[in-house]
Amino acid sequence: MSITTFKDFAISVALQKVLDDLGFIEPTDIQKKAIPVLLSHKKIDFHGQAQTGTGKTMAFGIPLLHRVDQAQKKPQALVVAPTRELAVQIKESMLPLARAMDLRLEVIYGGVSMEEQTAALRRGCHIVVGTPGRLNDHLRRKSLAIDGVQTLVLDEADIMLDMGFKEEVDEILRYAPKNREIWLFSATVKAGIADIMRNHMHEPVSVRVSKKQVATEGTKQYYCVIPSRTRMQVLSRFIECAPDFYGFIFCQTKILTSEVAEQLVRRGYNVGALHGDMSQVSRNIVIKKFKNRELSILVATDVAARGIDVANLTHVINFSLPDDHESYIHRIGRTGRAGKEGIAITLITKTELRSLQYVQRKFNVVIDPIDVPSRDSIVKARIQEASKYIAQLGEHSSIDQLKAPEKELEALIHNLSSEETRTILARVLHDKFLSSLEHDDVSFTPSSKIVMPDALQEIFINVGSDDGITRDDVIKYLTQTGCVSADQIQKVRVIKRRSFIQLPGECTGPLINALRNGMLGGRRARVSVITEEQQHHQGHYRHRV
Repeated sequence: MSITTFKDFAISVALQKVLDDLGFIEPTDIQKKAIPVLLSHKKIDFHGQAQTGTGKTMAFGIPLLHRVDQAQKKPQALVVAPTRELAVQIKESMLPLARAMDLRLEVIYGGVSMEEQTAALRRGCHIVVGTPGRLNDHLRRKSLAIDGVQTLVLDEADIMLDMGFKEEVDEILRYAPKNREIWLFSATVKAGIADIMRNHMHEPVSVRVSKKQVATEGTKQYYCVIPSRTRMQVLSRFIECAPDFYGFIFCQTKILTSEVAEQLVRRGYNVGALHGDMSQVSRNIVIKKFKNRELSILVATDVAARGIDVANLTHVINFSLPDDHESYIHRIGRTGRAGKEGIAITLITKTELRSLQYVQRKFNVVIDPIDVPSRDSIVKARIQEASKYIAQLGEHSSIDQLKAPEKELEALIHNLSSEETRTILARVLHDKFLSSLEHDDVSFTPSSKIVMPDALQEIFINVGSDDGITRDDVIKYLTQTGCVSADQIQKVRVIKRRSFIQLPGECTGPLINALRNGMLGGRRARVSVITEEQQHHQGHYRHRV
């Protein structure tokens, strides 16, 4: 049977209703391939190969919820993710579906109180989502018991291994029951992934979706560097410069979404807001108005906008760079469809330049600088609108065509001189088209003059302070190769079992080759490049040690 909508899956009525309410209509490729397989087996070891941002969470989340017995309030499924951000994202994505089935989820990661997490686990839950380091902390303390876990999900497992979590993953597998099933998701099938499949999975079923370009070719992507306090003014200028603007403004929070929408309404735009505090009825009304173009702008959070498909959008503007960078791809993918050109603009501060560079490298996209439209360009655009307005009025200028109230107005100005008429018309047009610019006198530094920082890469060595290694030892070990100098090494951090080094990206390849099979601290040192995901989430390690 061909699967075209979520209604084609054999899932519960409760889940169907939630998916409808959230606006989920057409499954992604990985969902079409994975969900039927996972639903049709009582037990299965499974490998799904798909890129980031292809909908993997729902691909395993929906079948996982069907696996759980609501009557047994103990962990029956464990989802392991490489970063705290992904763990939280998985929980938030699954939570509406879990609530519909009266199931409890808990998310476990470093950097927060162990005691609070322990208390939450004691209260009981059906599914636990967590990062490898903190999960092992709880397993060792016996504050988390997974002897009842039937399904173990390893999400973005290749990233997990690249980040050096092989030992932690192996330990989790030792704690898990022998008869558990493993659902493994990764973008690649590196040696470590193949080892897990060979050593821990029984006749795994594999599905693969082809790598798709994450950003449509029809979308031109830009970033604009501005002071944070001027975001609203800059946003208005970009809207003003696009008379046919029809698109999304994305905000991080529900409160900010409401505030931005209110300010845009006060500036005279046809705007709707979409966020999690809205009732389903209100949500449906706003979406319908937007699709019918009664609203030209929809200000929304990522979660609220999920699943909404609107054709012919001209713009997507990120009021700020999203914390979850996969959301960037989901956002900009809403425009530039069906052969039409779209524009995506992200407003950032100088401190976010490196984060934006991370997005470019991770998703292999080009994001060009764009300047804030000048006040003169806005005035020019408004004058053009005023000219069109006058032309439209001129099409119905015959006094005979005027209706009774309009004839009374005509009588009111009948005795005015030509000069008085011109003065009054100019004032009316000014109030209609130019009055909102009276307080817009802020000047901006051109974004094109702000240069992206040089790309840095991070590597790790599987030797640390427990092996008697110091920071100086690491620097000496690296510089003796001749591939990198001491002044090129930006940061060195030595912890118990690992050392992390940040250096220019062009040095990493030759350095790793030169250090192959080298010895440090009496141990054979394994040197690996840390993925972009880990490089961005530096704090993760501080929370784990």
